[in-house]
Amino acid sequence: MSKLSEDIFEIEEAISGFVINFESVFNNDWEFTRDLISNECFIAKDGTFINPEVADESNNWGNRGSLLRSYRQLLEVMDKYNIPHSLEDFCEDEITQDQSYDY
Repeated sequence: MSKLSEDIFEIEEAISGFVINFESVFNNDWEFTRDLISNECFIAKDGTFINPEVADESNNWGNRGSLLRSYRQLLEVMDKYNIPHSLEDFCEDEITQDQSYDY
């Protein structure tokens, strides 16, 4: 397998893992997610869904833990290939129409 093929495979795997886990939490398990999303046992008062600030992100909500792991893996892969993924990445001062990515 060529280096480019390996890189594309790594990106595809990260995207696929995230989408599968996102679907699981926000579609298949929606009623469970909706019930738990505002519970401070699962998301601390100062936490967010992405950074819940709890000791065990999978505690009685395994799909959420899988989603967070796949999200973080996707961000790592995006960083590795210089793919923007945050508002800071899209600051007007820093982005140009000719911006290229290291695919």
